[in-house]
Amino acid sequence: MDSIDRPSRERSQLSGRYTDNGITVIVEIFKPSGSAAWYMEVTSLEQQVTGWSETFASDQEAWDEFIYVVNTEDISVFL
Repeated sequence: MDSIDRPSRERSQLSGRYTDNGITVIVEIFKPSGSAAWYMEVTSLEQQVTGWSETFASDQEAWDEFIYVVNTEDISVFL
C-alpha cells in the first residue's frame, strides 16, 4: 500500500506491552498526523481488540484510562 493511501500517525511512547496477573496485552495509543485527538486500542495476545470510541486530549489521559480499567475491572476484561 502506498503511504499516500494510508494516513501516517504518531505513536505514543506510552504504547507497548502491559502484563498484570499473568495476562499480557498490547496497548496502542496514537493520533493521526495533524490531529490533536489521541486514540487507544488494547489487543490481547489472542488478537481480541478493544477500542475506545471516544478520543483523549493527551496520550497520558488515554494511559490513565487504561490503568483505571485495569484497576477497577481487571485486565481480564480485555480477553
